[in-house]
Amino acid sequence: MATAKVTIKAIHDTDLVKILKKLGLYEGVVEGRYRCFVCGNKITLDNIGGLFKSRDGKINFVCNNTKCLMIAAEITSKISKE
Repeated sequence: MATAKVTIKAIHDTDLVKILKKLGLYEGVVEGRYRCFVCGNKITLDNIGGLFKSRDGKINFVCNNTKCLMIAAEITSKISKE
């Protein structure tokens, strides 16, 4: 089985709200306007697992489901290699 090394950048929980506000995304998260890029579940402050920027510059959310986080890590790894 092949394995790949993926670098993951992390944000501490205490900084999450500040960063979401800085990006202009906080209100949308609180109001339930965003969905997980992978599974489509509604993103909340309790289940947000991560953010990543797609090729077109759009910021995408990922929930805290392990499978979704792994898929997002694979996507961002491919994007960073381009």
